[in-house]
Amino acid sequence: MSLSSISNQINHALGAVTWSAEEIADFQQSTGAASVKKSLRPAGDPTRPLPVILGVGTRTAYFQSAVCFFQRAEALSGRGLLVDLLTPEIIQQTLDAFYQAPAPGSLAKLVAAIGKVYAGCCKLGWARQPNPITPQLREYIKGIADGPGVRSPRFGYQFTDAERIVAYLTERSSRFALPAELALRCGLREDEIAGLRGQDIDLARSCLHVTGKGGKVRTVPMPTDIAARLNPSMQYQFTPSSAWRSAFRQTVARAAKALGIQLTGVHRLRANFAQQRYLRLRQDGLDDQAARLEISHLLGHNRLDVTYHYIPDGFSEEDAAKE
Repeated sequence: MSLSSISNQINHALGAVTWSAEEIADFQQSTGAASVKKSLRPAGDPTRPLPVILGVGTRTAYFQSAVCFFQRAEALSGRGLLVDLLTPEIIQQTLDAFYQAPAPGSLAKLVAAIGKVYAGCCKLGWARQPNPITPQLREYIKGIADGPGVRSPRFGYQFTDAERIVAYLTERSSRFALPAELALRCGLREDEIAGLRGQDIDLARSCLHVTGKGGKVRTVPMPTDIAARLNPSMQYQFTPSSAWRSAFRQTVARAAKALGIQLTGVHRLRANFAQQRYLRLRQDGLDDQAARLEISHLLGHNRLDVTYHYIPDGFSEEDAAKE
């Protein structure tokens, strides 16, 4: 392997495990599979990772996360070969140094990206060591995501605390006040906020046309006061970069700490959106399953059961005050 930059090495590794449109079509034709993802996952289990990358958007997200992570790992260790950075020790050291207050979803994506980089290195013949994401390392990563006293990494803040965080940022004219509101009041993911384009803003219908995971587009209602602060003429409303997303997470974490709030994470604001919308739907007469189905559409999920990671079974207004 040539001594190329970390980003070039990652690009080659991810390329080795990324299927082209032609490869996907050939697989469907040869197997007759209606769902490529379901067919590729072990036992069709939707919770198991895919062995390959199928979407351009997914590869781009993995590339951005992996480049940021392994450049930091390179700086810490002084090692310039990607394969030398794929050890549990170096991965944990990098997490210790740079990833102590991440959004749970971002951390999960990072772990998935590292896994795909490792798989690509193996396919290219660069790596022969065991998978660096060991069970012990997974437990360590779970501890980072959960934090102290947190019963689930995706459940939200106490709702008044979520509002306090947004108010804190707004009072200080933070550039992340509006992004935080988009998470809390529209339920957008961190990546969706960073990559929000002017063409995604539908002022006439007061909604956003959001491109989420896997390139899936969904329509999300947008409060009029938020619409008034967005600019459809701009290509991007914010900055679609890992540096911007990291600064967003850190700003929210600092605001929570300043307010004496133990929990942190941009994703928790999205969970608060899901919980509040769920309660309104129940008040409007929808039963639990119908309300969860609506929430799954608003969040951009394919499976209703994912809503239980945001909204516990039997969730009520009293629970919202205890989060």
